Amino acid sequence: MKAERIALIVAVAAAAALRLWDLAGRPLWLDESWSRWMAEQGWAGLLASARAYDAHPPLYYSLLKLWHGIAGATPLGLRSLSVLAGLALVPLAWAAARRAGLPRRAAPFAATAVALSPVLVVASRQARPYAPFALAFALALWAALTLLNGGRRRALAWLTYLAALELVLWLHGLGALFAAALGGGLLAGLALQRRLRRELVPFLAVHALAGLAWLPCLLAILEQRQAWTDTWLRFVWAEVPAGLVGGLAAPGVAGLPVLLLALLGGAALLRDAERRPAGLLLAAVALVPAALAILVSAVSSPIFLPRTLAPSALPVLLLAAAGLGAIAGRPARAAAGVAALAFLLASSIAQVARPPEERWDALAALLEERVRPGEEVWLLPNELALPLGFAGHDGARVRGIPAPFPAPAHVGPRYSGTRAVPGIGPDDAARLVADARARGVGGVWLVSRFAFWFDPERRLRRTLGRPVAAERGFAPLIVEYYRLQPEA
Repeated sequence: MKAERIALIVAVAAAAALRLWDLAGRPLWLDESWSRWMAEQGWAGLLASARAYDAHPPLYYSLLKLWHGIAGATPLGLRSLSVLAGLALVPLAWAAARRAGLPRRAAPFAATAVALSPVLVVASRQARPYAPFALAFALALWAALTLLNGGRRRALAWLTYLAALELVLWLHGLGALFAAALGGGLLAGLALQRRLRRELVPFLAVHALAGLAWLPCLLAILEQRQAWTDTWLRFVWAEVPAGLVGGLAAPGVAGLPVLLLALLGGAALLRDAERRPAGLLLAAVALVPAALAILVSAVSSPIFLPRTLAPSALPVLLLAAAGLGAIAGRPARAAAGVAALAFLLASSIAQVARPPEERWDALAALLEERVRPGEEVWLLPNELALPLGFAGHDGARVRGIPAPFPAPAHVGPRYSGTRAVPGIGPDDAARLVADARARGVGGVWLVSRFAFWFDPERRLRRTLGRPVAAERGFAPLIVEYYRLQPEA
């Protein structure tokens, strides 16, 4: 027992080290800046903005608003909510392995794999809903496994399952995909145990209550359906395999050992009559959300699989723990476990050692130094005003293009999938440049991110002319200087 506690403490310590590595020194990137912007509004503004502009429900932003009052608005303070959620996943993985009936030695492996998982490490290092979403999903999975185990505390297990399922639905715009997988897997497991007739009433009641409580969220999502379907994102079948491996295990070849162990574990659980219900539930929650996400991507709006599938990493790792237990012989089992964990650790170190997603702090310092009186900073798309402002740049000479953020009333295409961020329309470029010249603006520093999506016909750059200078080293941001007025 003492050795197990030590193993769990070591796993949590490793998880903390990976999740906190250089976390405070990285500026908020664009998506995280949306989180801060939401959290710093009043409650009415937060709810209205989430409903009008964001595909995610308002629960995460509400939690972040409360947390922001405790931890502060620094990058570390905002991200620490996700860090704590990621750390809580480690002991929960241990408990879920026990509830799934896996061998005793599988629990330390599952907890360590969750601690080292690059999918979960990246999710836990961002001020975004993915880590709390994964934690809620893990809690619902633990409760479902508890229900399959039987026991006396069925009422408490159902209440835990209901609460966690509701969190899953309200923490992410695609929570319904994961809730469907949980419900379907639990239903199949109860049917295999011949307990469905006895558990049918609480099963139906819990899912009906969850659905009714989720209804306001569903209506808000449906209000935005045109915005998130009319987007620059395009679904490419060739990118699906890499997205699945990266979302379920680890990017590239690092994910293959884990997936192989998961396949072995799934087969072993399904062959065992006693553990088959748990195996079926784990397989469902590992694979069904991915399959539904691919379906949604193909027929509606493309989904970023690696970040969206983060909750499914836990059942995949539980299946991998079962696969490790199915390997005959202690030396072979130890070698396979060490190899899988080593691949996960190497991949996580590579992820956390990468440069920041966007270097807004360095860009803000450069603009403060270079922008002269009579010049302006133009941001395309307009949402770039959020991370630049949070990095400390003076907003007096900053203009969101083609209209200040948010711009729900501006007439123009919405390539980004939100009403807050319009693209360049047919008349915008000429109007903006003419207005700048009329106001005596001598030069424009154009900061753009994936401008070809927001100005596919290059209207703004053609109207501005040839850039006088360009600053390198800020990818994916492009920084160009255009002179509008002749020098005196």
